[in-house]
Amino acid sequence: MPIITLLTDFGLRDHFVGSVKGILLSLNPDATLVDITHLVPPQDVFTAAFLLHQAYACFPQGTIHFAVVDPGVGTARKPLAVTAGGHYFVAPDNGILTYILQEHEDFTAYEITADHYFRKPVSSTFHGRDIFAPVAAWISRRIELFQLGPVEPSPVRLQIPALKRLRESLIQGAILAVDHFGNLITNLKPEDLPMPFKILAGQREITGLRKTYAEGTPGEVIVVPGSTGFLEIAIKGASAAAALNMRAGSPIGVVLQ
Repeated sequence: MPIITLLTDFGLRDHFVGSVKGILLSLNPDATLVDITHLVPPQDVFTAAFLLHQAYACFPQGTIHFAVVDPGVGTARKPLAVTAGGHYFVAPDNGILTYILQEHEDFTAYEITADHYFRKPVSSTFHGRDIFAPVAAWISRRIELFQLGPVEPSPVRLQIPALKRLRESLIQGAILAVDHFGNLITNLKPEDLPMPFKILAGQREITGLRKTYAEGTPGEVIVVPGSTGFLEIAIKGASAAAALNMRAGSPIGVVLQ
């Protein structure tokens, strides 16, 4: 039974998610549908790319990932079908696959142009239902990706913040994502953090490295090695994002002591 995951910014209030699932199951009633999330901040491709990369490898090879956060819907941006790392991805060509393409440089991407696979008529505002869902369903029925259109050699990639040495004693980093609890996921890995260290974030100086969220004292800003492989800035029992007024893309500093 094929698995199709869904990651969108469609929310849970409207008909959007249900409509997509209806198309998928109409074309392949044997498919298993798994929601990664539908609560990506609206039109936030940067966060969606990070979340997709964190989740996809938890699924078996052969899984089809429907990833649609698409502020350019109806414009000249291309729809893509991609195979990478033994997985399939159906998504707009807007950078949402950036982390996947970086991890699997041997990917193959196809621009979806074979409109006989589309739901008709195609809405200019809901390609998730009318293009991406039918294509994902047809892939789950074992069509070959080359049947969907020509190879796209250079899909769009986002500029993912890299660590940057500003001077001998200062490195600039950034927040990659904010989770549901308000923890700030940085682009620092444990091996990047010198000891002793000081992180500058939201006008705070952070020196506390802990193994778990519970080790902090109430109100203390701490750094924790997160499940994503990156270091997280957290506050025990509170939202670090709210307390520090930070979000995805916000800069941080690391002072080398």
